[in-house]
Amino acid sequence: MRYAAYLLACIGILGAEKIVDACFIHSPLPVELIEDHITIKVKDRIAIKTYTCTFFNPNRQAVNGGTCYMEVEPGAQVDNMKLRIGDHEVQADILDVEKAKKVFQEIIAKGGSPALLEFYGKGLIRAQVPKIPPMGKVTAVLQYTTILKSENGLFQLRVLNTNPKAMMKPLKRVTVHATIESNQPIKAVYSPTHPIDVVREGENSVVVSFEQNNYLPKSQMAIYWHVADGDVGVSSMAYRDGADGTFMLMMAPTVDAAGTRVLPKDLVLCVDTSGSMMDDQRLGQVKKALNYIIGRLAPEDRFNVVSFSTEARPFAVGLVLATTENREKATKFVDDLSPRGATAIEEALERSLEMFDGQKRPRMLVFLTDGTPTIGETNPEKLLAKADRINKGKARIFAFGVGTNVNTKILDGLASNNGGTVDYILPKEDVTARVSNFYDRIASPVLSDIRIRFSDLDVRDVYPRRIPDLFKGQQIALFGRYSGNSDAPRTVVVTGTVQGKEVRHEYRLDFPDHAVSNDFLPRVWAGRKVAFLIEQVEKNGKNQEVIDEIVTLAKRYGIVTPYTSYLVAPDAPLSGPVASNLLRKRFASKGTAGGVGDSAVEESSDMATLGAGRSAYELDKAAEKKSRNAYRVMRTIGAKTFYFSKGVWQDAEYDKEKDKDIEKIKLASDAYMKLVKEIPGIVRFLALGKVIVSFEGTIYHITG
Repeated sequence: MRYAAYLLACIGILGAEKIVDACFIHSPLPVELIEDHITIKVKDRIAIKTYTCTFFNPNRQAVNGGTCYMEVEPGAQVDNMKLRIGDHEVQADILDVEKAKKVFQEIIAKGGSPALLEFYGKGLIRAQVPKIPPMGKVTAVLQYTTILKSENGLFQLRVLNTNPKAMMKPLKRVTVHATIESNQPIKAVYSPTHPIDVVREGENSVVVSFEQNNYLPKSQMAIYWHVADGDVGVSSMAYRDGADGTFMLMMAPTVDAAGTRVLPKDLVLCVDTSGSMMDDQRLGQVKKALNYIIGRLAPEDRFNVVSFSTEARPFAVGLVLATTENREKATKFVDDLSPRGATAIEEALERSLEMFDGQKRPRMLVFLTDGTPTIGETNPEKLLAKADRINKGKARIFAFGVGTNVNTKILDGLASNNGGTVDYILPKEDVTARVSNFYDRIASPVLSDIRIRFSDLDVRDVYPRRIPDLFKGQQIALFGRYSGNSDAPRTVVVTGTVQGKEVRHEYRLDFPDHAVSNDFLPRVWAGRKVAFLIEQVEKNGKNQEVIDEIVTLAKRYGIVTPYTSYLVAPDAPLSGPVASNLLRKRFASKGTAGGVGDSAVEESSDMATLGAGRSAYELDKAAEKKSRNAYRVMRTIGAKTFYFSKGVWQDAEYDKEKDKDIEKIKLASDAYMKLVKEIPGIVRFLALGKVIVSFEGTIYHITG
């Protein structure tokens, strides 16, 4: 999701080049980084970081004469650095930025790996590495303290090494564990790059964690959080290095229930009880999930439960208040459900949606099925069109598909057409946990029917197209593009409904003419737009103009789609409804279609083409495998995408037919070192080695 509010101030230095925390060893023989463990403790503006990096010598002979480097942002206070080899510890030296530059220039001049340039120009901790035995390990531990900067309450952390030369081989294990405490309430906690786990310990404290084995680094991990008083906090970040900029807006309510007005809601639970629900004890798990939800309804909520098989049957006439008596009756209704009969999806939707009377309160339909329609209307297009006509109360539809035989076109359409989300639960997965966790996220709405208006600024291509409701403990993130002169802050007006009354909030937001710190934003935005365009093709049929736009975006931002299968040839293009859903799931995080919350945005380059006619489980597993094949010929560094062709990494912006004026420079030559010294912003692209890169109006070709 996406939008804007206040310009992000990065950690370290505002407006500086991308800050990288990294550890690596430069030695005569290759030494691999195999594990990266990071612990961070944040108290207001003070962050204490501890990095533990483990290196492995894969050679049959010992490595002698190596040097371990660990990089920190300028101005950091180093508290402790030690290098452990067994029980032996080695003393470290601290190099400032200027000394670090000299070290790197000397290494490159002597034929060292150009990948070292990824870390050019930062402060360094250096330690000489004694002999590393064959198949031996070295562990480096660095602890330092830094002061975080913020603007209007928005903070940022960036962690994890992203050396492009190291990306070909996954790390065996990485972990990130951050404890964040603040004197002010912590609103949104968000990572646009990784699927973080966020555990709140009150409104002023959160724990953020990420763990993964066999980790292939594709981008730095970025973690943002916003602190503010009041019911709703708004913050933003932007990236712009040319005519157009990209922005993201985050909006989140106060966590403390005592300080946030939770809105009464209308909720209908519509569940499939056809004969197939007997498989894998599905109905038993669904019953537990329904009773969990019923037991947590607030007295002011209105609700109903509709079961459907050959026909649809509600437990009550219309929506009823969630009194103790009605909840007890509903629980008994659920307990008596049994699997039998066919699947009347048309009647189920009709009986459920006609209950919503359009009152000014959040309206939600939870629709769960494990099959396809067999009674009544069975044509997906006609069924979706009818659902649109019936849904006069504008209820959001949250769909769940259980198993591999669901019609994903119907469920995808119900969710995307009606501002909800869709989730697919594979065989043997815990249905109770998935549905219960979903309800915990949507149980407490605080602002509904949200609309956002920008004043005196050209804003376009904002996704999701329909803004979701705002729920307690969750956040909304929206992405868009902007242009025009934007030195002065602009007014953004946010309106919504609270307990039947419209509320209005104004924010003064920055849309800078130049901001290069958040260079991942264009790819995140592009991934959301591509997902939307693919959805339009599925709904309306193939349109060459739309497909051409998908291909253009995919090539520019390194996104693999059904229309860019050349990236992982000779694999067949992706097709089929289940595969299409998996595409969208990988383009954007849960909640993209307008639903609840927003976990990390998955890397768009994770997309891969798949074969058709396979189960959802097989396709999902294949996507993970194929993504690595795609990554062998594609790299994304910041906002740029590179493709490997004929031994050279080529910038996606480079046009061989049009771009004839190219400056050729030999790797490690005097001209190369001059380029590194005089244009430090280019060095992370030069880290690819032999590369053609367009930078600040000039095209450079680094040759061997």
